[in-house]
Amino acid sequence: MLILEKPFVSNTLIKTAIEKKLPVLKNAMSESIVAAGQPLTLYNDEQFVAEYQKRGRLYTMSENALGWLVDHLPNKELLDNIAMVKDKATFRRICSDMYPDFFFCEEEIAKLDKIEAEKLTYPLVLKPSVGFLSAGVHVVHNVDEWNAAIHDIQENFHKVSTQFPEFVIGTQKFLIEEYIRGEEYAVDTYFDEKGNPTILNIFHHRFANESDTSDRLYCSSRSLYDQYEEPFMNFLIQLNKVLKLHDFPMHIEFRYDGKKAIPIEINPLRFAGFCLNELQTHISGLHPIIAYLENIHISKEEMWKGKEQDTYSFLVLERPADSTDDEVFNEKKFRKDMMDVLELRPLADPTVGVAATAFIRTDNAHKAELEHILHLDMHDYMIKN
Repeated sequence: MLILEKPFVSNTLIKTAIEKKLPVLKNAMSESIVAAGQPLTLYNDEQFVAEYQKRGRLYTMSENALGWLVDHLPNKELLDNIAMVKDKATFRRICSDMYPDFFFCEEEIAKLDKIEAEKLTYPLVLKPSVGFLSAGVHVVHNVDEWNAAIHDIQENFHKVSTQFPEFVIGTQKFLIEEYIRGEEYAVDTYFDEKGNPTILNIFHHRFANESDTSDRLYCSSRSLYDQYEEPFMNFLIQLNKVLKLHDFPMHIEFRYDGKKAIPIEINPLRFAGFCLNELQTHISGLHPIIAYLENIHISKEEMWKGKEQDTYSFLVLERPADSTDDEVFNEKKFRKDMMDVLELRPLADPTVGVAATAFIRTDNAHKAELEHILHLDMHDYMIKN
């Protein structure tokens, strides 16, 4: 069962939903897809709720759909679980026994500039208690950077947050927490009816530098699975002893120092956003949403057969803040500059803040391309329409 919503639904997902005859909630997004000639199987609100009560599993395309669940779904346990993992401060409190030495506190946005910055311990991270796509996230190393972050939040955060419902990006409270050391990783996973996790995607979230908080580059490879599948699975097992989730998909981002994994955020009832979880579809041919809905498990041997030496990556290519509405992504130049573009998905809506998403493949001879991607100036890839 699917709830399709803004900001983006891929043709791959639409085709999969049609082939599998998946029940899709009737809303503005799904009706526009049907109006464009795609024969989705639409259910009205009452039909969709009744069908969910039979099946017990649903997938929300975007966190914009969470508001509908709050208004219509009678499953209080599911709604409570969504709220628990979506609110970063609540999640930190629930998991405090797992991380007894981890510092965090929550403050209202209006009071941030009253905090005595000289008394804080740096580096730290300042971010919305409820957030999406790194909006409003700042890595702060000193008092000057703290003051600059507060100024940016006061000047710009409300502009960004108006693009999403309050349930997706909270605009009232911010979380202040210690900077988590280690490399950043992300996992698309679901917990089955017994609460056991299945990993569908493992990503290395790469950054240009320590202050970078963008979602530009996530990489996956067989070597990544060989090194991290077991410790990440153990981490998810231990985490769910606290969370107690079942029949629940999620995208979780965390840092791992080789010994301990500390969660950064969890996105409930979905995998990587903007349909970027479909990197798995490019690797193995299996759509991760179908794997969740049909309880399918895939081994790393099957997943990476014939691709053991390659790196598969998804990219979130930001729209420059100063670009004009008549500028669009230069697909031709991007394809020319990359080794192997598997799929390119330009986004025409300038309010989303993303020019395009992309799936690419690199081999050992082109490893430097990934580092180059981290430093792309997106002005070079925008042209007048």
